Amino acid sequence: MQNNVKKRIIESKKKIENRIEDTKNKIKSLDFDAHWYRRVFHTFGACFVIYYLVPENIDWMQFLKFWLPPILVIIALSLELLRIKGFLSSNHFFGLRYYEQKRLGSYVYFAVGALLLLIFFPQQIAIPCILCASLGDPIIGEARIRFNKKIAYLLGFIVCLFFFMIAFYKSNIILFIFASFIGATGALIGEIKKFTYIDDDFMIQILPAVLLGLIWISLPYLGLSEPDIIIHPLIWPW
Repeated sequence: MQNNVKKRIIESKKKIENRIEDTKNKIKSLDFDAHWYRRVFHTFGACFVIYYLVPENIDWMQFLKFWLPPILVIIALSLELLRIKGFLSSNHFFGLRYYEQKRLGSYVYFAVGALLLLIFFPQQIAIPCILCASLGDPIIGEARIRFNKKIAYLLGFIVCLFFFMIAFYKSNIILFIFASFIGATGALIGEIKKFTYIDDDFMIQILPAVLLGLIWISLPYLGLSEPDIIIHPLIWPW
């Protein structure tokens, strides 16, 4: 009788352990999927630069170019506010981190930052800043996981430096070197420095943009000319 009871207890214990292990594996799998979902979603942000390819030789295209970005940001912001207020379940927003449950999701900060860049900054500044957030940020994140912070930040600086070098390669050599270094440094600081209510997806774009914006408005006083744009709008054939 006692042996049967012991066997049942052992079997029940094994079943519980197996269920716990299965649950852990499911959670790990879900975390893995969410992790790569966030990474892919991040890189998708690079598509914002398509904005500069939109033709400007037709009225309705100009109208679309002017209104579509802010409308998309307003929609995203509205959905987030509804989620935070409890009118929408967070389960519908796959990939949210724990700390984003009661605050705006990082994708909204990214979208707001990109919108400000598109509206208020020249494309020579806006494009590399957007690329730093959409591509540089996930590269830093992955390098931080696989190596260490020093290597991650060094790699991130090099990647961001490359983006700003592309944007300013047509400029005076002094401006080329100075702007590239300042832009990459600003982007890296924006990624490293953490704020409670401001996401790094916003800071990694806006901090270097503000620093370069100050340099940009100082160009006439420094005797330097603005670099040529790097993306020209397409010509609508009709």
